[in-house]
Amino acid sequence: MNSLNNFSIKIKSLIKQFFYRDSQLTKDIEYILKKLKFKEPIFCDVGAYKGIWISKYLKKFPNLVAYLIEPYEKSYLYLNKKFKNYENINLFKMGLSNSNEVQKVNINSKSYTNSFLEFDKDVAKSWKYEQFENLYKEEVRMQKLTDFVKENNIPRINVLKLDVQGYESRVLNGAENLLKNNLVDLIILEIIIIPTYKNQSSVSEIFNIFDSFDYSLYGIYDIEKKPKRSRLQQFDALFFKSSLNL
Repeated sequence: MNSLNNFSIKIKSLIKQFFYRDSQLTKDIEYILKKLKFKEPIFCDVGAYKGIWISKYLKKFPNLVAYLIEPYEKSYLYLNKKFKNYENINLFKMGLSNSNEVQKVNINSKSYTNSFLEFDKDVAKSWKYEQFENLYKEEVRMQKLTDFVKENNIPRINVLKLDVQGYESRVLNGAENLLKNNLVDLIILEIIIIPTYKNQSSVSEIFNIFDSFDYSLYGIYDIEKKPKRSRLQQFDALFFKSSLNL
């Protein structure tokens, strides 16, 4: 029964990825960028993985400039090969946090669950139809987003996307000066609700950070609940700087 459920989930994921590329989130971001007349928007994709997310916007905004940050060696090499002919795509093998140091990233059997946090003891209960196993660790250079932006002479970030598996509050705290000085317009992130990683960022913690820097919630997307009547597992959220008057 579990194998059947796993197969069904994988099929739905593939259909979503290849046939329904323009989700409501994608459409909303495209709408906002065009409304604000950003013809050459600057994207920062943290946890770029295999570059699926940024590829959607490359088609819509071919003149965009993107900074892809990926700590996992195999994913980074994949991105290098995929975007080798794109001068407007900048790749960095590293991670973001609230301090500049070297940390170890947990490489798991499902690479999309890789995280700087270890799995919570209740992860199997939280995700009954998924497989969670840590394989090994890789050392990775970490940096604050504020320092990364300064080091790479990035004037501002129009779209910041975080897919950092429970590490959201640490990355946002490392971007304090950028958020305070209105240098990030839109922020998209995946927020995990149920116990998945040890010391993962809580919903209240994340929302409090956005409140403190005057960001407003634009929308909630891709709500995940499996099975359907179970408790909420995770969702994507889009925040914007309130001064944009969206």
